Amino acid sequence: MQWQYRTDHPATALDTAGDTVYVAYNSGALTALDADDGSVRWHTELEVEGAPTTALSLAVAPQGHLLIGTVDGRILECSPGPRP
Repeated sequence: MQWQYRTDHPATALDTAGDTVYVAYNSGALTALDADDGSVRWHTELEVEGAPTTALSLAVAPQGHLLIGTVDGRILECSPGPRP
């Protein structure tokens, strides 16, 4: 085992792109980890129009955007990275 990342919430989905691992949790959080050492690159709470939601699926699209399927039946396309 190269590294381990622990959290208080179960992961609902994950995908990788290059040197980044993207993880969605049942708490509504999204985290990007460094694939080499498991360190956190960024962490955010998933919201749609100000309302929290939970990702059930996650995929990195060819152009580098994240495609997220949510518990409330939405499919979102988001740029990776924290929101300012």
